[in-house]
Amino acid sequence: MNPEKSLPRRSMLLGAAATAGGALALSACSVAPSQSPAAPAPASASAPAGTPVRIGKLSEVKVGDTATGNANGKTIVIFRPEDRKALAYDATCTHAGCPVAPAGTEFTCPCHGSTFKGSDGSVITGPARSPLAPLTAAIDGDWITVTA
Repeated sequence: MNPEKSLPRRSMLLGAAATAGGALALSACSVAPSQSPAAPAPASASAPAGTPVRIGKLSEVKVGDTATGNANGKTIVIFRPEDRKALAYDATCTHAGCPVAPAGTEFTCPCHGSTFKGSDGSVITGPARSPLAPLTAAIDGDWITVTA
């Protein structure tokens, strides 16, 4: 079982082409456990703040599953609780700043073992004490969009 799922590259390219004035990149690399916070992702072209960005096709994230991607240079994680609903969170662990990764219906931090619920971003196990920061996610036709 793969602990980290990324939306397919094809959707990233389609989303980038469809996003007015912006580019989009999905995370395609796994995060190796370490004892220090990961360096921030390099800045890329982005949509203006407050503009929804297409991050992938709805069909690529099964109901009850999680995925990861980038919106406006920010790593995000997604949970799809229902057929026509998606939730998104900033992927930065609230303990030490490492990026969390999808793990079924949860998100896990490879650095210190914190786990978070996909349904609301709350902490399941620490050392993190605060929930993941929620972002605005929506369904736009066949696309999942995030405002980050």
